[in-house]
Amino acid sequence: MDEKTLVEKMKKVVIVDDVLALAKELGLDWTYEQADEALGRINATKNDIAELAGDTMEKVAKEVFGI
Repeated sequence: MDEKTLVEKMKKVVIVDDVLALAKELGLDWTYEQADEALGRINATKNDIAELAGDTMEKVAKEVFGI
């Protein structure tokens, strides 16, 4: 999956199960705890202040999902 597609899917996640499904789609075998941590990072980027601080969805995609 390319970065742009991943970022679009990340914007749509709401619950940990959504993150688990996304990780599985990427071929990752994550625990619930890993997905919960990723959801926290994703949610933290969904506001303007995070973007001003340099924490973007693209950055999280690279750090969390390795894309």
